[in-house]
Amino acid sequence: MKATLQVNSDIAALFYEKARVLELKGGRYAYRALSYIRAARAIEGLDRGLDEIYQHGWLVGLQKIKGVGNRIAHDIENELTRRKLSTKK
Repeated sequence: MKATLQVNSDIAALFYEKARVLELKGGRYAYRALSYIRAARAIEGLDRGLDEIYQHGWLVGLQKIKGVGNRIAHDIENELTRRKLSTKK
C-alpha cells in the first residue's frame, strides 16, 4: 500500500511543478495552474493509489476524484503509462 501511495505523492509533486511553471507564464495560464494545484491536493488526500483507481475505473474512475477533470485525468494516465503502472488486471 505504501508504494502505491508513493505514486500519488510523486504525481502530486509533478502537478505542483506544472502549476508553478504555469504561474510563471501568468495571464491566461493562471486558471490552469489553479486546476493543477486543486488536483494535486485531492491526490494527496486519497487513501487509494491512482494506479488502483485507474485499473478499476480507467479515465472515468480518475475523473471521479474531486478536482480531476478530463485533461488532468489524461495527464495522470500518461504518467501511469510512463511508469508502467496502468496495466489493467
